[in-house]
Amino acid sequence: MQALIIIGHGSHLNAESSAPVYAHAAAIRRTGVFDEVRECFWKEEPSMREVFDLVEADEVYVVPLFISEGYFTEEVIPRELGLSGPAPSATRKLGKTIHYTGPVGTHASMAEMILRRAEETAGLDAERARRAGLIIIGHGTERNSNSSEVIYRVSRQAGEAGVFGHVKTGFLDQEPEVGDVLDGMEEDTVVLVPFFVAEGWHTQETIPDDLGINRPAVTTVTEKDGKVIFYAAPVGTFPEIAEIVLQRAREAGAKVPEGVRVSEAAGV
Repeated sequence: MQALIIIGHGSHLNAESSAPVYAHAAAIRRTGVFDEVRECFWKEEPSMREVFDLVEADEVYVVPLFISEGYFTEEVIPRELGLSGPAPSATRKLGKTIHYTGPVGTHASMAEMILRRAEETAGLDAERARRAGLIIIGHGTERNSNSSEVIYRVSRQAGEAGVFGHVKTGFLDQEPEVGDVLDGMEEDTVVLVPFFVAEGWHTQETIPDDLGINRPAVTTVTEKDGKVIFYAAPVGTFPEIAEIVLQRAREAGAKVPEGVRVSEAAGV
């Protein structure tokens, strides 16, 4: 038997924080690839400390639904689960072999997924996308350089693909600030993609209010200062994230057939 555990941060203040974890777990569950699929969190129930009590399989694959390596993925999760170390690692415990993978946000397919979703959000064909700009928005922090490094790497990969005219990076809590980046974009059409796991205060209020664009609950498009600005959903809510979770588990040794597609199991 093999089991999959998807770990989210969770929040006592934001009910939307855990929604992507449950959505992706449900989608993967429908594929039938794993005998068990469980969710657990740092700030919600079920907690990481009790999740192994819910799992019967002897091969367990743990995938964190986080954006980057850092304090939570390298210290908190290994400590709370009693693992031998940060990812990639394998721990023998409670009669199980626990395979711990890197976070979904650092996966190699992330840039391709963002480009595809950015085009869809704005309804752009290939020619119009090349005349548009893309800004990937990160939270940013001066305390953890890994957080921004992931955003920069994905932005660089997206830019090298040549899909959009320019691909830039902007942050909430460090330079360059996303407002300044948006003001400096040459294109008349700009797509904003928040590199966040879930909808929440930042994606629904902080970013739109700081940029002077419509909140997503109202509309995802804004005309401002001669630009048409499209605002995508957070990266962690994209359906393709479930595919990345499967890829992470496969890379760690899980028996995941190459032909399995989460979207097909979900009827998408």
